[in-house]
Amino acid sequence: MKLQLSKSNFVKSLSFVQNIVESKATIPILANVLLEAKQGRLNISATDMDITIFDKIKIDNIEAEGSTSVPAHTLYNVIKELPDDNPIDLSYDQNSKKLHLMSSKSKFVFSCLSKDEFPILSDETFKISFDLKSDILREIIDKTYFASSNEETRYYLNGLYIHTATVNNKNYLRGVATDGHRLAQYQINMPSAVIKNNFGVIVPKKLIFELRKLIDDLKENIKIDLSERKIRFSFNETIIVSKLIDGKFPDYEKVIPKNTNNSFSIDRKKFLESINRISTISSEKSKAIKLNLNKDKITISANNLEEGGSGIEEINVKYNGPSLDIGFNSGYLKEIINQFTLEEITILFSDSTAPTIIKEDSKSGTLYVLMPMRV
Repeated sequence: MKLQLSKSNFVKSLSFVQNIVESKATIPILANVLLEAKQGRLNISATDMDITIFDKIKIDNIEAEGSTSVPAHTLYNVIKELPDDNPIDLSYDQNSKKLHLMSSKSKFVFSCLSKDEFPILSDETFKISFDLKSDILREIIDKTYFASSNEETRYYLNGLYIHTATVNNKNYLRGVATDGHRLAQYQINMPSAVIKNNFGVIVPKKLIFELRKLIDDLKENIKIDLSERKIRFSFNETIIVSKLIDGKFPDYEKVIPKNTNNSFSIDRKKFLESINRISTISSEKSKAIKLNLNKDKITISANNLEEGGSGIEEINVKYNGPSLDIGFNSGYLKEIINQFTLEEITILFSDSTAPTIIKEDSKSGTLYVLMPMRV
């Protein structure tokens, strides 16, 4: 293998490919990125055995085709420190199994492992395929991903549940995440290519995290393919394939209250600013704040028993229900409020112990459920 390429293309590709690689891989080859020069492209791929990513760089000057695998993080750290305006020459010596890199007056040598040691993906039959606008996928992720769980024991909550749903004879594509304390749901009208297929898959958190970075500035549509075990995202010259979480997502709709006979609407910005101030006094461990509701008034307060401090604020609201107190984790509440953009949000509940719904207007595809806490 012998070729020349620019730093900008190489470092961009390596920056997200190497993120898949575990920093302390137990199997040596999994610490490497695979480089394959052929047919005017440098193919770059990496895997952790759950997620595999492929990228391609167009190369004008491939002097000799070939392949090898190189320590991913080391290669990336070297490339990103090279000057921007100098081309990079790569050449692989088959006899010594070394990759030589030269750029201006810089020279580096990397020990390599053979392509033959690199894990080969088994063939997969993807039975469902559809395109999704990149801005819609970003919205689904941003509105829901933060609520997913980190608990290993409930592994089926460690991801984003993407599925089809039918409500009042209307078909939707829906993303849902929950950690048992809060639930986030975002839905869009069903893309025409999906209407004939009903599915529900749990996409792992690591994939969602890496995918979100990859599509941050993407303008093109994203092709999504589904099999029983895997999901594949394709866009530009990039393909990312991941195992799905093998588990059953809970029947989350049972958690969403159907009868909420109390509600109030409040200025989103004022509410968030008040919670930010009051939560500074709350216990670092519980992050608890209390909402006291009376006619057309809400009082937000917190007590810190460890340090002996307290804080209280009042806000005028549209409320005609009974007087009651509701406690919330202020961190969870702030995260939810930050997902909204309209001036006013609505909070619906039946009593101080039942799950609480937080949403914008009735036409919004965004809905959150937050469990209250004792304060």
